[in-house]
Amino acid sequence: MLSFSPRGLVLATFAAIRFLVGAIGLLAALAYIGLFVLSLVHAPHIASNRYVERIAHLLAPSIVALSRQFGWRWPGTHPNWAPLILSAAVAIARSLIDGALFRLDGAIRRLWKPAAPKNAAGEARAQSRYTLSAQSETDRTLLLKRYREIEEALKSTARKTCTFVSIDVVGSTEMKRGERETAIAATFQAYEEMVRTIFAQYRVWKDTWTPDGVMACFLDCDLAVSAAQQVLLALPKFNESENQLRTPIRVRCGLNQGEVVVFEDSALEKVADHVIDVAGHMQKHAQPDGLQISDAVYAKLAKPDGFVATDRNVDGYATYEWSSPATGA
Repeated sequence: MLSFSPRGLVLATFAAIRFLVGAIGLLAALAYIGLFVLSLVHAPHIASNRYVERIAHLLAPSIVALSRQFGWRWPGTHPNWAPLILSAAVAIARSLIDGALFRLDGAIRRLWKPAAPKNAAGEARAQSRYTLSAQSETDRTLLLKRYREIEEALKSTARKTCTFVSIDVVGSTEMKRGERETAIAATFQAYEEMVRTIFAQYRVWKDTWTPDGVMACFLDCDLAVSAAQQVLLALPKFNESENQLRTPIRVRCGLNQGEVVVFEDSALEKVADHVIDVAGHMQKHAQPDGLQISDAVYAKLAKPDGFVATDRNVDGYATYEWSSPATGA
C-alpha cells in the first residue's frame, strides 16, 4: 500500500530523482561511446537512422566544443577522442550526483523518523509496567519476580574504591560582608583555579563545586591526601598575592575512603553514598587550615607523617589531623 504521508512523498521524490539522474547519465555516456565507435567504422545504415541522427545532433555541440580545445575536428579527425572524454566526464558526474542524493536521502530518513504505529495492546502493556499493582496472585508473583531481578542487578554492580576530599572555606559569609562584588568574585575565582590546578596535578578523577566548597574524588588515597595538603600549603602565598579581601581565606579539609558505585559517566553530585557523607562530616569537624581523616584511612597511608591523633570521634571513627606548618595552625 502506497504511503501518502509527507515523509513518504519526499522520500519517493528523492528516489525518482536518483533514478532519472542515473538513467540519463548512463544513456548519455553510452551515446558518446556509440558516436565514437561510429566515427571509426563505416556504417552508413546505422548513422542514417533517425534516432541516431537525433542523438548526434543533440550531443554534437559538446563534442565540437571539446574538440576545438585539442585542435581536432568533428567530424573529420580520426581518431577523435572527444566523445570518450565526455563519456567519462558524464559517468563521473553521474556518480557524484548519485552519491550526494544518497547521503541526503539517508539524512532525511534519520532526521525524519516515521511515527511509531499505534498499538492499543502494546500501549496497554507499557502502561501496565507502571500501573501494575498486587491485586491478584498473578500480579504479586510478577512484582516479586521483577523485584528479585532488580535487586540482583543492583548487587552485581561493580564498586570502585575511591577517596573523597571535602574542602570548604571557613566563615565565607562573614568574610564577604562589606566587600566589593568584584573583589569577592575575583578572589574566589582565583581560589577555585588554584584548587583545580592542584587537583589536576594529583590526578583528580571527578569533582563537584559549590560557591565556597568542593567535593573531589581520587582513585589513589595517597594522592588525595597530598592534594589536600598542597592546597593548605598554598594558601599563605595565595592570601598574599591573590586575595583581594580584607580577611584571609582559611579552609577545612576532610577525607574518607571506601567502595562506591560510581561510573565514568557518573556526575559526582548525583552519587549518594555513606562514604561521601563521612568525608563531608570529617571536613565539618576539622580545625581551620587542617585536614582530618579517620583512623582507618590513617592506617593505609604510605607516609602518615604530620598527622596527630585527636580526641574527636566522627561517625564512629577515631580521627587524625594534619595542619599546615605554613599557616601556624
